[in-house]
Amino acid sequence: MKVLVTTFFLLAGICVAYFLVILGYSGFSTSFCGIWLLFALLFIVMGVFTGRSTRDRDGMPKVLPIFVFSSFGFGVAVFALILGLVVGESYKTPDTIPDYCIVMGARVYSDGISKTLMYRLDKARELYEEDKDTIFVVAGGQEKGDAVPEALAMYNYLIMKGVPGSNMIIQPGYTSTASIISASLRQIVADTGRRKTPKGPGDKVWAEDYIPSIGIITSDYHLLRAVRVAEKQGVESPVPIGAESDSILFAHQCVRESLAFVKDYLVGNFTMSEDTISFDRRKKH
Repeated sequence: MKVLVTTFFLLAGICVAYFLVILGYSGFSTSFCGIWLLFALLFIVMGVFTGRSTRDRDGMPKVLPIFVFSSFGFGVAVFALILGLVVGESYKTPDTIPDYCIVMGARVYSDGISKTLMYRLDKARELYEEDKDTIFVVAGGQEKGDAVPEALAMYNYLIMKGVPGSNMIIQPGYTSTASIISASLRQIVADTGRRKTPKGPGDKVWAEDYIPSIGIITSDYHLLRAVRVAEKQGVESPVPIGAESDSILFAHQCVRESLAFVKDYLVGNFTMSEDTISFDRRKKH
């Protein structure tokens, strides 16, 4: 039991230390950074409770330690499982370049785009260099603190990097993962229809029964949630395309994503809606 008590307090110290690293590296503006203090408090409470249950076994109901440790263990196991899925998905690499790529937005500051958004857009530019037929849906609205709508900043950045406007579709209206993907798919449906309609004699178009493949470009830690949402929006086997993320904040982002994954599950974002659009991933003709 002494080893367990020591372990709990050691984990609490690690959480506080990482919280201070986050503050020193990116400041209080880092989304959800206070979760590490909450984790530290939880480990301290468990350490104190473990020590007390060892010293005062006769002073508390026997069922209480069993309930507390079982609940704590179950919670840690579930969270560890989800965290493992988030980290595992982050290492996936695309096996093909899709017809359409939804590029998820991120913060835009008054003096330029965030590093997170730059990594995602640079990944889009890399794919364009590999396949100049790929269409990118640059998607993201204007959240509190954004200087301009994210999609507009994304469009301008890719234009400057050599990606032509004809290869981009702007989706500036939404900010959550589920709403961005849903709105982007609706625009892809409209664009697919145009690409199946010849504009003149000899115009190269897709076959009427052709169903385009869909990819999601986002930060590596965000892939699991974005891909699952896309699947429930009607995309069969969406192509996960992970962009680089900050190595110092990677652990924090994975923990935050694990909690966001649980939240999306509880609010029904992983439930197939009645108005989903069916996309069956196929290789290009």
